[in-house]
Amino acid sequence: MPDHKPTHIILGAGGHARVMAEALRLCDLTLQGHLGPFAGQGLGPYLGTDSALTDVAHRDAFVLIGLGFVNTDSMNRRKHILNSVAPDRLATLVHPSAILSPSAQIDAGAFVAAGAIIGTGTKVGLGAIVNTGAIVDHDCLIGANTHVATGARLAGGVTVMDDCLIGTGAVVRQGITIGTGAIVAAGAVVVRDVPAAVTVMGVPAR
Repeated sequence: MPDHKPTHIILGAGGHARVMAEALRLCDLTLQGHLGPFAGQGLGPYLGTDSALTDVAHRDAFVLIGLGFVNTDSMNRRKHILNSVAPDRLATLVHPSAILSPSAQIDAGAFVAAGAIIGTGTKVGLGAIVNTGAIVDHDCLIGANTHVATGARLAGGVTVMDDCLIGTGAVVRQGITIGTGAIVAAGAVVVRDVPAAVTVMGVPAR
């Protein structure tokens, strides 16, 4: 019988792309190669720069967004990709050591990294990242193209809208809403709602 296992192409050449490539292999999935500004290590054959995305998106392969999200510029780059690739060509990737509730929903293009925990009734939106060791408890909503960074902790019923960054080690109290495009700095403790397009930091976050 021929092997009909789908193949994958990573867009990116840096550290986040390598993390995704490793997770892909641990899931016994096939990596066809990568696109980026340069040839990265451990990412399979180099298929060209980002300008080749349109051509690659029409191949018999799924696209993984291997670009990190650390500021507004990188958020906008990821958003452009999400608008350029049809959702049915975006791969959803969950590291085998992540813990997912059976009732959690992980949308196209999302990545759940090693050691992350996704609770009961939680939804992780289109192209979102829940990074290494992050905890997203029950009934949360993580919007499209949002990054919950390494070690962040979201209590139950938290809503994080699209294009947000929840920084490394940040803590968000139950029932909080974080508006579109907001940034929660590393180590912040959020105890009240955060408006759209602002940055908060500190303990408590302001």
